Amino acid sequence: MIWIRVDANPQIGMGHLMRCLSMGEAFRDAGVTVRFLTADDQASEFLTEHGFAFLALHTDYRAPEQELPLLGPMLAKERPSLFLADSYFVTAEYLRQVRQIVKTAYLDDCGTVPYPVDFLINYNLYADDMDYESLLGDGDRPGGTEYLLGPSYAPLRREFTGIPRRETRREAERVFVTTGGSDRFNLAGRFVSRALEDPDTSRLQYHVVSGGFNPHLPFLTALSDRHANVHIHQKVSHMASLMRDCDIAVSAGGSTVYELCAAGVPMLCFSFVENQRRIVESLWEKKLAAFGGNYEKEGDGMLDGLVQALKKLVPDEGLRSRLSQRGQSLVDGRGADRIAQTLWSRVQPKEG
Repeated sequence: MIWIRVDANPQIGMGHLMRCLSMGEAFRDAGVTVRFLTADDQASEFLTEHGFAFLALHTDYRAPEQELPLLGPMLAKERPSLFLADSYFVTAEYLRQVRQIVKTAYLDDCGTVPYPVDFLINYNLYADDMDYESLLGDGDRPGGTEYLLGPSYAPLRREFTGIPRRETRREAERVFVTTGGSDRFNLAGRFVSRALEDPDTSRLQYHVVSGGFNPHLPFLTALSDRHANVHIHQKVSHMASLMRDCDIAVSAGGSTVYELCAAGVPMLCFSFVENQRRIVESLWEKKLAAFGGNYEKEGDGMLDGLVQALKKLVPDEGLRSRLSQRGQSLVDGRGADRIAQTLWSRVQPKEG
């Protein structure tokens, strides 16, 4: 059995849960029993819909060390083959104590503190540039840490595997807009509102994905009611198809960008929290996406910049085609399987 410790809520969105769900499905497809652990019940409906057993610990997701007196005895009693954690709030001490009981993996994005684990996964573009060997001193990794680094390990859903090359329209008509599972600044709604005011972008079709924790759904719904070319999508069951029906994606710099790469959708990417900034900058530096700005630095001026960048991308068939091809060359959608196969081969119980 593998336990996956992850949270989702309006504050942190759905990104952590979605990528863990992909890994959970890959483990399950390989015949491994998977159990999710969460701090509270906010992800319960989602996990139930996807057929996963879960346990809500009824703790504070921001203070995971407080759950150790409850978690430790559970691990010692049930002895899962692997404990996989995905949270920016876990500490080195948390992982150290868990590792004393079971094999432990951590899904990292930041590389800012030492994590004493058996397996460290970072599928981001910049992962190979991180000096994990220096960060994780020998005293913190007895027995060594195995690293799974780079976009080949991006844990995407099954629908993003093996997607064929797509044709590029001469001029873009449909725009996919996403800010992740939550959008506390209403960036999607305000960006589309401004795009509708510009004569060069007002007639485009906007397909906005509203995550489960988006507090601004009423704003988006009202916008859609007023404009026939604004379409709001919730609980999307075929995300890859929706993405591929669009000519351009305007996306925040979360895990969705790797899905868009696999789907071959040219991107205009922006960031609104620090952990997205490096993803967006790496995409731009490696010529995998157009740069849409940084909301933390630019504020509402970023929204005007997004509209201007969109205006340049719409008629540029050549650039959109190049971005599409580069994205698909980078991400093949098989990352979750690679993670599951690698980890399970290392930790599965030996026969005899």
